[in-house]
Amino acid sequence: MAQRQAAVSGERADEVGGTRAIGRALAVLGALRDAKGELGFTEIVNQLDLNASTVHRILRALVNAGYVSKNPQERYRLGREAFLLGHAAERGLGFDLVLPALERAAEATGESVNLVIRNGAEGVVVLRVESKQRLRFAQPVGTRIPLHCTSTGKVLLAFSDDPKAELAQLGRLSRETPATITSKRELADELTAIRSTGYAVNRAERMPGVHGVAAPVRVADVPVSAAVAVQGPDIRMPDERIAELGRIVVDLAAEVATLIPAGWEM
Repeated sequence: MAQRQAAVSGERADEVGGTRAIGRALAVLGALRDAKGELGFTEIVNQLDLNASTVHRILRALVNAGYVSKNPQERYRLGREAFLLGHAAERGLGFDLVLPALERAAEATGESVNLVIRNGAEGVVVLRVESKQRLRFAQPVGTRIPLHCTSTGKVLLAFSDDPKAELAQLGRLSRETPATITSKRELADELTAIRSTGYAVNRAERMPGVHGVAAPVRVADVPVSAAVAVQGPDIRMPDERIAELGRIVVDLAAEVATLIPAGWEM
């Protein structure tokens, strides 16, 4: 009996240790994913606050597996296997089918169009079609955006299962521009209005002179975790054009929802 209990205890310890190791390896990959370029060994150690020997062991394993590349100066970036993994995920999520729909919307509106997914307390741009206009707002794939002052962010809040709880978890609402909503009561009222109209509007709340209109992508059987948006300079997106753009993004979101596999949360 004692031997059995010791064996079970050992299995649990191995499971906890294995889970911890996986979590640390994923943290290393996440740091490299979010880096603007390559990272040095010491930068990774300091950023993740892990033991140097632990990071060295993880990096060696990831380099050997091809998920991380290392140059002669011992600087690191994501490797070929990470690239292939990302492309496999892109196909699996239907993004290769979604991109043409975004391109058509960009052509119809003359503005930039993107797909944003929820990532904790932020949104992340995962697909982007730039406007052909010389004056446009650049927002590369991978850009992280706040939820309270962007059209996609407000949509994700408004169409969440519990908008009131979402607001409570946001903490203080930072003022990005003079137009940013920093009152939770005011933002709650806007979220209610967004649920009624089906789309959200950002009038220079994050970037001066930049407007956006977004709608939720509602995939069957999963919570809303994605939104599509049209963005451009305020001179080309005045108030009298908002209703038209609202209809366009609502239709685009409905089309995108048919292209993403049902039952899978992004």
